Amino acid sequence: MHLVTFERSRARKARKVAGSLSEAVMGFETLEPVRPGSRRLGSVVPTGTYAGWLVDLNRALAVKLAYDDVGAPEVEADSMVPSDMLSLLRLGPAALKAARTAFDFAIATLDCYNAPDFLRTGAVEPADHVKLCAPLSRPGKIIGASHADFAAEASGTRDPAAPRLFLKASSAVIGPEDQIALPRDARRVGFRGGLAAVIGVRTRDVGAAKALDRVAGYCAANDVWSPDLEDESIGRSCDTFAPIGPWLVTTDEISDPADLGIRASVAGEVVQCSRTKDMRFSIAQIIAYASKIMVLEAGDVILIDPPSEVVTPGKPQRWLRDGDLLEIEVESLGRLRNYVTAPKSD
Repeated sequence: MHLVTFERSRARKARKVAGSLSEAVMGFETLEPVRPGSRRLGSVVPTGTYAGWLVDLNRALAVKLAYDDVGAPEVEADSMVPSDMLSLLRLGPAALKAARTAFDFAIATLDCYNAPDFLRTGAVEPADHVKLCAPLSRPGKIIGASHADFAAEASGTRDPAAPRLFLKASSAVIGPEDQIALPRDARRVGFRGGLAAVIGVRTRDVGAAKALDRVAGYCAANDVWSPDLEDESIGRSCDTFAPIGPWLVTTDEISDPADLGIRASVAGEVVQCSRTKDMRFSIAQIIAYASKIMVLEAGDVILIDPPSEVVTPGKPQRWLRDGDLLEIEVESLGRLRNYVTAPKSD
């Protein structure tokens, strides 16, 4: 599944299709109206008439339970598939299985004669009626793994046989189309396009052979940083310095995360092109190493920078400027777009 966090538009006019289940099928318990502006957990319809629409997984499950004549379907759905990503992941694999059940039910229903009734429940939304947010708006923690030194003076001081890890504040997370804000005190702000592996179950001291079994899914990510601030953790943790998205692709849809292409462009110019197979340490090795240092919990993000490869070898670092458009595209994971804005003069 392509899992997303989205907000329904507050500006859209109330549509009759966003009503209650009792309006669709007589005799069923009324579901509460869907509130515009509420943040919800969904999945993207991949093909067919409704391709690109979003299934509200919690809502779809409530409808299914109502059809199955389960008492208090909304309460039951809340306990099985919460309406936010972090809560879903912390419930464990059973919640992901329930989300898949809700999604499959929605897809099957959209293909049936009673699709109009289903649409009235608000369980499916057109893409132009929602705003995509970061899949995880506030992860438990973000652990980064870099293949390049943050500062030149750091070279030669680390164990070359171990991945180089760093921490990034979870408050730095933003989603697709959100703006990256340049700090006033930083003349130089750079970025590294990469991918994020999102942990699905509590993990401690796992071996590399089993590390990928602990991952719930993957998404495109952008490690924005500045060498002008007081230390590395601060330089990587400014507000808006951790764009992720546009969705979380579950592991069943990624055949080989160890061989994914990553491409980054700024202002239309490709500045980075690499593959995950070229990384010195694999995703599994990075997760295994991190789990020996600290416990990894469901919803934690492992942000992995790619190797230092650019289209033109030896080309100087391109620092971000006001108005730049950053695009990070990861094979099978989609494209993450963010504009850059500079602070306004007083």
